[in-house]
Amino acid sequence: MRVLVLTALIVASAAQNNFFRLPQPHSYSCVQNKCVRFERSEVSEHHSFDYCQLTCGESGSILPKPTGETQLSKDVFHFDPYNLRVTKVATSNPKVAEMLNEATRYFFRNLHFIHPDFPESYKTPYTDDMKEFFDETETNPRERFSQRVNQFRIRPKFDEFSSNRKNLLNEFNRFRNEATQNEFSSSKPRTYEEWERYSPFRNERYNPTIDRHNVNLEFTITSPEEKFSFENTDESYNMVVQTLDDETTITILAASYYGARHALETLSQLVTYDNENGALMMIKNAKVQDQPQYRYRGLMLDTGRNFYTKNELLSLLDSMSQNKMNAFHWHITDAASFPLYSNRQPQMAYYGAYSPRKVYLSEDISEIVQYGKLRGVMVVPELDAPAHTNAGWAWGEKEGKGTLVLCTNKERQTDLPWFELSKEPPSGQLNPVNPEVYSVLGEVYRDMMDYFDPEMFHMGGDDVSFKCWQNSDEVITYLAENKREPSSREYFELWNKFQNNAFSKLREAAGDRKVTPIIHSSSFARNYIDKDTYVIMLNEEANNSVAFDYVSNGFKVIFTNPDQWRLDCDANSWVGDKAEACPQIAPTWRNFYENSPLEMLFNLGMTDARFDLPENRPTFKAPGQTKESTLRPRDYVLGATASLWSYATDGQSLHSRIWPRLSAFAERLWTDPLHHSLYEIDPPERRINIHRERMVQRGIRADPLQPGICLYDQSTCYDRQQYELRSALPTQ
Repeated sequence: MRVLVLTALIVASAAQNNFFRLPQPHSYSCVQNKCVRFERSEVSEHHSFDYCQLTCGESGSILPKPTGETQLSKDVFHFDPYNLRVTKVATSNPKVAEMLNEATRYFFRNLHFIHPDFPESYKTPYTDDMKEFFDETETNPRERFSQRVNQFRIRPKFDEFSSNRKNLLNEFNRFRNEATQNEFSSSKPRTYEEWERYSPFRNERYNPTIDRHNVNLEFTITSPEEKFSFENTDESYNMVVQTLDDETTITILAASYYGARHALETLSQLVTYDNENGALMMIKNAKVQDQPQYRYRGLMLDTGRNFYTKNELLSLLDSMSQNKMNAFHWHITDAASFPLYSNRQPQMAYYGAYSPRKVYLSEDISEIVQYGKLRGVMVVPELDAPAHTNAGWAWGEKEGKGTLVLCTNKERQTDLPWFELSKEPPSGQLNPVNPEVYSVLGEVYRDMMDYFDPEMFHMGGDDVSFKCWQNSDEVITYLAENKREPSSREYFELWNKFQNNAFSKLREAAGDRKVTPIIHSSSFARNYIDKDTYVIMLNEEANNSVAFDYVSNGFKVIFTNPDQWRLDCDANSWVGDKAEACPQIAPTWRNFYENSPLEMLFNLGMTDARFDLPENRPTFKAPGQTKESTLRPRDYVLGATASLWSYATDGQSLHSRIWPRLSAFAERLWTDPLHHSLYEIDPPERRINIHRERMVQRGIRADPLQPGICLYDQSTCYDRQQYELRSALPTQ
């Protein structure tokens, strides 16, 4: 009876906070790299769910999985986040030190987000208003003790499962005596950043063991570079966690700021919240050596079809940094809208934006670019041309510049519907024979160079319609005046004229900057584009021999296989060729995970693409294809990008559409694991499930990957192949 009354009191008290503070009946053990749930009475040593998630498997809960030596101890310690401090920063560049200071504050904030009581509404991007400081007088000791006692009443700590009232009272008295003797000597700072106003850790008080444990961060960055380069920046890092008594020292050695930033992300994945005592829990000793396998790890987001607010894009950059992705390919405009405000050509957004509120001003873009840089994510802007243009280009005749865009269905010379002129509505294509087009492009390019200061710039080049130009009186007249016939060959030459003029304007706008142009793969690109100047974005499906052709001929490439890496295909009902080209079955996380660019080239017969594959592995060489590459494929495959065309997506559904499938993609590009060993040693879905939970804790509304039981009892979820592989493994 006493047990029932006591339990009822605990439940009633906890109900005020909308959750139950009850002792856990389960213990967790790591069995074949999975956290398996047992009754506590069935095991000799109790381990919490949180502990098991941190320590199970060769890489714990780290995602992407490290590529170098990884050692994680099975021992953990508990600490107060306010006892974590930076004790050493060794770098020759003060700007890098400043960037690292911001990164550590961001890391510190993410640790606070782990607390389950941190209000969700305040898990927002780390902007200037969240960095503002305020002072607060510390609560007096009597009030602090009273708060902690009340907190204890709704969160009892059970070292062992017990519903015995006497044991519970003994535990409470031990807590009260420790509190009285030590007065909770933790000295919280009196100055806080704005976001800390809402952190439950400010009011947490711990026992002396937790309270006196200090965590020291030491950084050594060997390169003074502050600007990222896809070609040259070294993103590697080494991290060591060492604990001696009540002091833990974390030593991070990185070649660049960006490697150090990645190390902080990995460190955050060695920490979790322990629900059994309300403190943070960290791996006691660890060693991680890590570096990415691909230089370019990207996501393309289309903001031309549907608009995304600045904060939604900042949140996207946060989520990408949590997965060590480094390229945000911003497809900023399209035929549907032109939300980019050009200081030199304000007519573009005036006529092309959906509304005055759906515009990206120069200061918005600069903030997004700088925010991404601090997160290790570079913004790669795209101004698609000559196709996918309409909105924002129709003002030329009003200002004496002639017709800038053709085939908009507003011209008198044609009544053809959109599907005869373009790949999707609204139709539109730049007028390649009007010199004013290049003048306007040049001005917009100048603005974009100022806003983005990019290393790479995507010039579009997809879905060009010869039928549009064929139905334009201006184009037909131009060809006739130059004694040229309206044929496919001449339209290719016209496209080449456009691309050469556009690139000339881009180089003028770039000035002294070195800006590498990117263009979509096509028969035009293969036959007209200079391989030493451009990077090709491969739009073909996986295992298409076009990839072999480009790489073996010395083109640098970025893969973007639509059948494996399109994120919009799970809920797409839009019209047009691109939308209707979605695979019948939307790509799952396994598609994103298993599709390896270098393994693809190996399958196509480029046997030197991967040297870590088993000998005599069968390939899928195209019939008649015998040409072997004399190049190092890794030097020409920069990486890959997943794509989200915003036919049916905006900021409300952005994260749920992307995550956690993109986490699988991130590990593919960072780690590039062998396909044949995906499920043998360290199941990726276990870490993806954990990482999804971690992202949700940080305010990212990622969809679940599987039912919750697959997270809380990982022995229950497997397919036939995994069962067979698991059965062959030795019992741990």
